[in-house]
Amino acid sequence: MTPTDTFSSDRLGDRLEIQHRVHQFCRAIDRLDLEMLREVYHDDAHDDHGSYQGGVDGLIEWIGERHRAIGFSSHHVTNTFIEFADDDSAFVETYFLAWQSVSPGTGAAVDGGGSQEAISSGRYADHFVRKEGRWAIQSRIAIPGSLLAMTERLAPAGAPERGSRTPDDPAERLRAQLGLA
Repeated sequence: MTPTDTFSSDRLGDRLEIQHRVHQFCRAIDRLDLEMLREVYHDDAHDDHGSYQGGVDGLIEWIGERHRAIGFSSHHVTNTFIEFADDDSAFVETYFLAWQSVSPGTGAAVDGGGSQEAISSGRYADHFVRKEGRWAIQSRIAIPGSLLAMTERLAPAGAPERGSRTPDDPAERLRAQLGLA
């Protein structure tokens, strides 16, 4: 297979697996599922998130610590551009929006005093590699775009139960009922 076979049936399967890993990253961060996060990367991968640069073990430790102060996290990925360098290597650029609720006084995502809502945008520039038949991130650079911080949070009137980052989250309870958790 050549890099120009970008839409062959084999490549479509590769694209779906790569996109699945991108989505899996978002779910792992938002649910604070650090074991799922590990699955997104190869063991010897490198991540550059600006304030963290290093291997997967350190990334997981950093996210686990940093996100203790973040009560709500919602990552959204939009445009994903996949360009195959060869049969087992691809450049993947994905745009993201992330909304996070930061606990007062922690400075976890934004500087300042009270409780804050932080909305950030940017891109992930990834080198995906297929090893032993499995696509995963070999290296990632998080490229910031913009950051908006707000100090007032409003709860929707008449809203159903709010989500959480715990096993008691409504989606996690449904997964458990289906035997998936």
